[in-house]
Amino acid sequence: MLARFSALKRSDRLRAIGWVVLGAGLAGAAVFYWIKLRTAEPELDDMTALGYTKSMQHGMGVLMGPLGGMLSDWQHDLTSPLGQALTIAVCTALAAGYFFRVAWVLDAEDEDVSVHERTRE
Repeated sequence: MLARFSALKRSDRLRAIGWVVLGAGLAGAAVFYWIKLRTAEPELDDMTALGYTKSMQHGMGVLMGPLGGMLSDWQHDLTSPLGQALTIAVCTALAAGYFFRVAWVLDAEDEDVSVHERTRE
């Protein structure tokens, strides 16, 4: 397996690494979400807190305006298990995209070199 991998062109190796990073990252994000969802504590809502969250949102609106409420909602969404899993997936996709982009650039450089060689002949 390693011999077959090392026999590939550099751009093909980078693409293979990109696919491995993407697959492992997405699988890791799914496992992270599944574990966090199983161990999550019950969410604080108005039924259990007797109006606490409504009062907190009103106070946030008075102190910081609508932008403060929106930022608070974003923070809540990003710290939820789904938000954390999506953050892992997006970061993984960016890392894999780096490998795909470098492979694409290497192929474009090889193509440019071969075109220049053909025009000289």
